[in-house]
Amino acid sequence: MKIRLIFFALLLLLAAPAGAQKRKKAVRPQEPSPEEIARQERLQRMTDNTERIMFIDSMVVDKADFLKAYKLNPEVGHIDSYEHYFKSAKHPNAYVFVNALGNKCYLAQTNNEGIMNLYYSETINKKWTRPTRLHGLNNERQFKTSNYPFMMGDGQTLYFAAQGDESIGGYDIFMTNYDEENQQFLRPVNIGMPFNSEANDYLFVIDEYNNLGWFATDRRQPEGKVCIYTFVPNKGRKTYLPDDYTPEQVCRFAAISSIRDTWDDQHQLQQALVRLHEASHRVSNNAQQPSFTFIINDDYTYHQLSDFKAKGNADRYQQLVKLQVRQQALDKALSHARDYYITASQDERDDLKTEILASEQKQHDLSLEIHQTEKAIRNAEIIFLTK
Repeated sequence: MKIRLIFFALLLLLAAPAGAQKRKKAVRPQEPSPEEIARQERLQRMTDNTERIMFIDSMVVDKADFLKAYKLNPEVGHIDSYEHYFKSAKHPNAYVFVNALGNKCYLAQTNNEGIMNLYYSETINKKWTRPTRLHGLNNERQFKTSNYPFMMGDGQTLYFAAQGDESIGGYDIFMTNYDEENQQFLRPVNIGMPFNSEANDYLFVIDEYNNLGWFATDRRQPEGKVCIYTFVPNKGRKTYLPDDYTPEQVCRFAAISSIRDTWDDQHQLQQALVRLHEASHRVSNNAQQPSFTFIINDDYTYHQLSDFKAKGNADRYQQLVKLQVRQQALDKALSHARDYYITASQDERDDLKTEILASEQKQHDLSLEIHQTEKAIRNAEIIFLTK
């Protein structure tokens, strides 16, 4: 009996170290990789720089029909799926944007390597030309997929969605500008939060005539559903000041936890809701020409193109509007580029520094051109009126 007790005691002593070692391995924490640490730090910086946006509406729809939720003025252009617009199943899940005149098209296509990139086509003799790659985009193959293009009215500011190393999860929305001097697009920048998230975010569109914007996301949505957010675009990029908002509040704004939290200007909200209501009930063929305010002098203020009397002034004013749109887009692009510069790698900073300096020079040149155009319009009109 004593021998048997000694035998069991020895077994317990032999088993104890093995069991203790096994338990020690089970509770050892796994350290995050350097890539994951860098991603989390970048995510935090993007959250801290969340753009201050007023969201006026949100609508959950079937992903298959999400384009119907975009109530664009026909003067902005037309968005469609590649399959529906070109009556072809060659590039499934690809999307196209066609300008208001119907003669320029920005589209997504998949190449022989299986990478979806953005292309450009135009009409010649009522036929679309062979699509050509947009120069300057994805030259470094930082994007695995580029899709959902939208070109602003200035013909130079392009928004699109992409998946790749520079997105924080799934599709992210990016913006770029066309460099006329070098005839290519500048390096795209991530437009950040609240538009982007760790889910899929895409098809960012701005209606300049109604001063409304839309984008789609599947954050917090079940399979097959997406949420379409309607917002009021900013003329310049604004962020949440740390003295006015807590980090927790900024996180809620970044995630769009509640659109009601963004309603800090009731007058702006009501005006935007009226514009949205009108846009939703507009008959496409009867879209009215937008009015404007252009002061000639103390006695004359114009509101329609037909008000201009001097020869060529109506055309000059339309050119002025395009210049102003380009200026606003460039201002916003510069703000995004400067914000992205903070989170960029050293190589990206070297590229961005050159582009930012070049854009600042363009910004200066645009301001001069706008001033000279306004002055020419007023002088020509005053000469005509005093004859």
